[in-house]
Amino acid sequence: MARFRSPFDPASLGSASSVAVIGLGRFGASLALELMAHGTEVLGIDSDETVVQELNGRLTAVVTGDATRPDLIEQLGLAEFDRVVVAIGNDVTANILTTSQLLRVGVKEVWAKALDERHALILQQLGVHHVVRPEADMGRRVAHMVRGALEDFIEIEPGYAAVRLEVPAELTAVPLRELGLQVKHGVGIGALKRDGTWILANPESRFEPGDTLLVHGLTPKVEAFAALAARQRSRG
Repeated sequence: MARFRSPFDPASLGSASSVAVIGLGRFGASLALELMAHGTEVLGIDSDETVVQELNGRLTAVVTGDATRPDLIEQLGLAEFDRVVVAIGNDVTANILTTSQLLRVGVKEVWAKALDERHALILQQLGVHHVVRPEADMGRRVAHMVRGALEDFIEIEPGYAAVRLEVPAELTAVPLRELGLQVKHGVGIGALKRDGTWILANPESRFEPGDTLLVHGLTPKVEAFAALAARQRSRG
């Protein structure tokens, strides 16, 4: 049987503000702790007692157990959770068995980590709602950052992205509406960060040296604009 490291009420944890994370390796633990930092209640589950002990007191509840077992899923009330993340990364079979059990009991939203493309395909065929490929996703993100000299890159969906970059001098002191960025470069600016605070951009916004911009648009357009901005900054 599973050994509970913290008392919890499965019914209360099954709200939209709570998540169960199965597999507390580097990815799962990082995800769970980040969720906790933003006010989400987290039930962590792992088969390794040492891992569970390390996270005891840092998550809402932590449990030692084998999540491939239907009785554990029933005991923990995982069917009542709106979101469950399968973060098992060192055992494909355990990952797939756990995921299939969660889908069988009707978890509303299952997120599952895939180790490679073939694993991702199996998870998609099972009907997983969200397949996550951390290494591949991070590789693509860093590649775009390197290509465009970006501070950050977020792919909204394939072909459309948002990036964060320092404003070049050529864009300062002029209202956003007069810059013609959509016509000239095919990008829009949604927000700017000044003195540590994000501000929504509007047609009258004027950028100042040191501002950070949130630029969005088709991925090639965004990368081209970022590269141009980097060249402009280097000349300055």
